[in-house]
Amino acid sequence: MSPALRETVGQEVWRRETLAKPTTEAARTALAMNKRNLLALYRGGAKIGFGTDSGATPLRLPGFAEHRELILMVQAGLTPLQAINIATQKAALLLGLQDRGVLLSGKRADFLVIDGAPDRSVSDIDLISQVWQRGEPVSDGLVSKGNTP
Repeated sequence: MSPALRETVGQEVWRRETLAKPTTEAARTALAMNKRNLLALYRGGAKIGFGTDSGATPLRLPGFAEHRELILMVQAGLTPLQAINIATQKAALLLGLQDRGVLLSGKRADFLVIDGAPDRSVSDIDLISQVWQRGEPVSDGLVSKGNTP
């Protein structure tokens, strides 16, 4: 998050004005409908993708938006493991990416090491202790070692 954005969202006036906008209630209504639709589609056997348009606006932060999506999926009625499976294996299959999405010999091996139990509480996904890309550690927590994907 840029320092300017951090300062803006940290201001009580900004938060109060944002919550008072008419579009905020419409967004809440749409979100509730989206959650109901997600659960109905999942239960109906539809292929569900995972992703976000994070970065499309300054308030959509890469990484944060994906973790928020996992939480919203669980709030919709999926189990934490169902949501994580959609975000990993199912997403890779939907995109036709055979080299990732699961931890198996010969696969790409991009994964997070979590200090928590995201299978029981999906918000624990934020407790990142390590990030691995292509089988190599690239950070301890959220501090990059300078490697790129």
